[in-house]
Amino acid sequence: MDCSEEVQAVREEPSAQMELKKGMSIFIDILRRADKNDDGKLSFDEFKAYFSDGVLTAEELKELFHTIDTHNTDNVDTDELCEYFSQHLGEYENVLAALEDLNMSILKAMDKTKKDYQESTHLEQFVTRFLLKETTNQLHSLQSSLECAMETTAEQTRQEKQGPLKPEVLSIQWSGRRSNRRLQRNSSLSPNNPLLSLVNSGVYDEDSQWMIQVNRLQKLIDRLGHKEIRLEPVEEEVLESKSHILIVQRQPQCWRRSWRSFCLAS
Repeated sequence: MDCSEEVQAVREEPSAQMELKKGMSIFIDILRRADKNDDGKLSFDEFKAYFSDGVLTAEELKELFHTIDTHNTDNVDTDELCEYFSQHLGEYENVLAALEDLNMSILKAMDKTKKDYQESTHLEQFVTRFLLKETTNQLHSLQSSLECAMETTAEQTRQEKQGPLKPEVLSIQWSGRRSNRRLQRNSSLSPNNPLLSLVNSGVYDEDSQWMIQVNRLQKLIDRLGHKEIRLEPVEEEVLESKSHILIVQRQPQCWRRSWRSFCLAS
């Protein structure tokens, strides 16, 4: 399937299956990827394989599955996925809608590039390559910020499940500022990028992220510091078969009649 066919498929698929709110077509794609036997619905095993995030237990996933399965069929379809998640999207409703528009725009641009690139001038081709590179950089930057948020929120939930453990307070004051700078470097979009506001909202809290990592490193250093390092000389093994020393003694012979002249000369 080329880009133009994919654009057409994206346009037609939602209307062919159901009328969806903008941004909700992602759940059609979720069901397609999670549905391993292609029967148009998810069993619990398929649901667990796709939605398991290493934080929820099997019992919690089972409870979530039955909560979504409002039809009580022991299967989950796209309608039920959309119905459940649409109640909890919050600000991500706008994100999903923007992703849907972005996906369509990128597919259209790729289709146009495929048709026109070879016939373009060298300068026009350069502009196309430059725009592709910069678009990729922007997407990678957003992806890095999202991955950082995903890892941090997962780590926070793990810590909450283990109990309210307060990490030791170390004399390191730069971690919060440094995390802020790192996010700003990763996101070269607008300073008003909503992803950057996560730093100030508590998601990137020192105690919950940087201090945890610093404490892990400190504990590792402490363990290494308590270990005694002993330097011992290497003992070379002597093999019996190679331990013989050969001593050779040679005694030169000389003519007696020449001995006196030799001694006088020396």
